[in-house]
Amino acid sequence: MKTLNKKIWRDIWQNKSQFISIFIMTLLGILAFSGIHGYMDGMEYSAMNYYDQYNLQDLWLTGENFSEDDLKEIKKIDNVKDAERKLSINTTLDGYHDISLETNFIESNNISKFYVVEGEGFDINQKGVWLDSYLANYLKIKVGDEISFTYKTYTIKEKVLGLVDVPDHVYYIKDDTAIFPTHKDYGFVYLSINEFPIENYHVFPYVMVDVDDTSILDETKLKIENNIKAAKAVTTREDNFSYKGYNSEIEEGDTYSGVFTFMFLFIAILAVVTTMYRFVRKQRTQIGTMKALGIKKRKIIIHYVSFGFWISLIASCFGIVIGLFTIGNFFLNMEMTYFVVPEYHIYVVPDVYVLAGLTVAIITIITYLSCRTVLREKAADAIRVEIPKVKQSKFDLTNKGIFKNASLSTKWNLRDIARNKGRTIMGAVGIIGCTMMLVCAFGMLDTMNSYIDWQFDTLYHFEYKLDLDDNLSKVQLEKLEEKYGDATSKTYGIEFMDGNTKKANTLTVNDSKDKLRYTGHDKNVMELKEGGIYITEKLSVTLNKNVGDEIKWHIFGEDTWYTSKIVGLNRDPQSQAFNTTRSYIESLNIEYEPDTIYTNNNLEGVKEVENISKIAGIESIKTGILNMINTVRMMVVLLIAISAVLGFVIIYNLGILSFAEKQYQFATLKVLGYKNKQIKKIFIKQNTWITIVSVIVGLPLGYLMVDYIFKSALGENYDFPAVVSLMTYVYATIGTFIVSFFVNRALARKVKNIDMVTSLKGNE
Repeated sequence: MKTLNKKIWRDIWQNKSQFISIFIMTLLGILAFSGIHGYMDGMEYSAMNYYDQYNLQDLWLTGENFSEDDLKEIKKIDNVKDAERKLSINTTLDGYHDISLETNFIESNNISKFYVVEGEGFDINQKGVWLDSYLANYLKIKVGDEISFTYKTYTIKEKVLGLVDVPDHVYYIKDDTAIFPTHKDYGFVYLSINEFPIENYHVFPYVMVDVDDTSILDETKLKIENNIKAAKAVTTREDNFSYKGYNSEIEEGDTYSGVFTFMFLFIAILAVVTTMYRFVRKQRTQIGTMKALGIKKRKIIIHYVSFGFWISLIASCFGIVIGLFTIGNFFLNMEMTYFVVPEYHIYVVPDVYVLAGLTVAIITIITYLSCRTVLREKAADAIRVEIPKVKQSKFDLTNKGIFKNASLSTKWNLRDIARNKGRTIMGAVGIIGCTMMLVCAFGMLDTMNSYIDWQFDTLYHFEYKLDLDDNLSKVQLEKLEEKYGDATSKTYGIEFMDGNTKKANTLTVNDSKDKLRYTGHDKNVMELKEGGIYITEKLSVTLNKNVGDEIKWHIFGEDTWYTSKIVGLNRDPQSQAFNTTRSYIESLNIEYEPDTIYTNNNLEGVKEVENISKIAGIESIKTGILNMINTVRMMVVLLIAISAVLGFVIIYNLGILSFAEKQYQFATLKVLGYKNKQIKKIFIKQNTWITIVSVIVGLPLGYLMVDYIFKSALGENYDFPAVVSLMTYVYATIGTFIVSFFVNRALARKVKNIDMVTSLKGNE
């Protein structure tokens, strides 16, 4: 057995390039799987622990004002464990440029409890504020500092008692024009209700509810809706902006994880299996010799199985560890610059170990099957080098038609491909996969750039968006319209019926005079028809609704329900909601009171305008989108790097296998007088053919991969088609051929080192 152990190391050294390629391919496949899973599962489990430990509310109640009696009645309902009221207003932070605060006044903090980063916990009798830790960190505000913020004509000046994170603020943005938070211009503060600036004017439009049993949450929700008249809307976690936004990111990651992991592992396992099979077949003579010397079959099998087992096992272990602490940590830290989960870490689910085990098992089993096939042969037969068993009829094609006058190298390569179909197919599949991933990497950027053009060049036809103060008088509105134009809109929070279920969404009333535009399926600008509402294409599919169907809905805070006909579909890349015209809303006897003005006036440098709560320029709106693009760009760099390494290893491995199997034929050609240059040309030609065919197949499959990702991975609010530019196909093609060219050139140099005597003597 000691002799066989020595042989293992000798064989590994003699075939080091093949075993290194096996190690790298297995490592990359497991690394990609464990890394992507590590950060996505880390996001999910870290958030779930945060929600559980700090008691994220199960239900949100919205109304005009919840009295103490309402709160008592809510707490009496079966399955309601606790309930708390909350008052939220928007304020501006004094002394800083364009920073808004969601300012919350509460009575207790048993639901959605503070995670105290620094300072002290909540106390209703304490005079002071608890400030968003992320914003405080950016502004360098510390515990003990005094800050002031303004609401209309009221200024509140308080001492910072604590820097906190809150579980219902994991994901929060300044307004609906942003996608990712920057934590630089928007944050939140909490105060005791006793600190509200207007004495004896405590209006609580929100109630947070914690339940005992979430399995009967729907029944509890229905009881609240039927028994609490002050509750105009009751929503669950799934409807909450923060919870839904964070979960959407996790769902997107799950899709990426599944697609990329399948690609990496499928390519790696195919290549590894082919390599191990060829290695064992190459050892056929040595296996026959060991049999002739009386070594038992069991020992021979264990000896050869150990090659595949140990290399794949070591590569898998390294892949798990490296994947978690490189890709996993890197992307988790990058994601958490947008989301606020105070304690997060990568997480390893059992699936990672199971997949690594399956990979090792597959490689081991293939190695075993290859050994068993050779061991069935008689020792006398196995000692001799295996001669390919081919039928002359298989190669008639090379003597007919256009191939009749083909060069020897062409005929020789065609016959070799037919003789070694398995090796050819495996190599082609690997190159196809790498081409697909290159197209996918660049295609993701193409798609995001197309989305930006669609959103900001087509749909947004204005320079500035002005959010109006609540409850403007007609005179105040007219003055603003005289100065900035009368292109306006109004967005209502609504609840609509989907079968027997109530769901929350928004209805935008458009009176923007072509400033806020809509597009159809093909992204062409369209006009809204009168007489009903429009629904976005993706939402229509989700609800199984189409033109001509009806939607029953009501505005949050109002009891009147309306039944509206769907008169058309529009397509929107980042908001799946309802839209209609001002005239239709007014036909329902709903008074149109705009909350937004769109203008092309130059407002650069303007910080405040009377009766305007916020001024947002197109360029500032783009900032969040560009942050998302940077995240995608990092993913693209990772994909390109892994694809390049896999492509190099696969093409190199294919070349090594091909060269090893052709060494006898090349030696024969050298004896017949062929020069090294001619033999190199024969060798390179076949690999070039395989690369060309693989690229031709891989390019359209790469597009389908991008299309699948953007259809399946995007959250329910997003809807934009895959876009792959011509240059992306060019980059993917050139990239694949560059790798192929250098690998083939490097391998072709081996031709001049062929030992003709050793190669030809092997078959005597």
